Amino acid sequence: MTILPTSYFPNIEYFKILFENKEVVIDINERYEKQTFRNRTTILTANGLLNLSVPVIRPQGKNTLIKEVAISYAENWQKDHLKAIESAYRNTPYFQFYWDAISEILEKKHLFLWELNFEITQHLIDKFGLTVKLDTTSEFIDFKKDDYRKNLHPKIDTGFKTKPYIQTFEERYGFVNNPTALDLLCNEGPNGISILQESN
Repeated sequence: MTILPTSYFPNIEYFKILFENKEVVIDINERYEKQTFRNRTTILTANGLLNLSVPVIRPQGKNTLIKEVAISYAENWQKDHLKAIESAYRNTPYFQFYWDAISEILEKKHLFLWELNFEITQHLIDKFGLTVKLDTTSEFIDFKKDDYRKNLHPKIDTGFKTKPYIQTFEERYGFVNNPTALDLLCNEGPNGISILQESN
């Protein structure tokens, strides 16, 4: 069983794992960890890399399970994220084909973080044309082989290399390795699956 953490607009490495597997389970019964990809993503903008974070509420403090982590709407983070994503990707070749559906997902008021992440991930799976079946855990599963819950972390370099593709601000920053898979989708569209296949 391949286990992944929940992730907000997951990066390309995450989607490489989805590409390589027929079935993947998202762990919603682990304890929520701060400063991870569980509630944040990295997009490439005119001003360089930008982290977008979903504000969350942890009802049980540090013992809160992923399935209990609620989204805070005290501030209009959705508007900020939509504006940042549109600004970053509106000039990409495929943005117009995906923007309406993505903005619709973000504008919904999901109660829980994992629900938002799951809908985004499933949507991107469909748009890339992947055949993986996505499910969630019904209980906590001990760490094992094919388990990416600890490795997919902003502070851990796994050595993953994205096969280069044309990025919007490449002439300014050079090729940026492993941003959100949304970057790949907006720039490469249906050909994104070939980039996933050839990334290592």
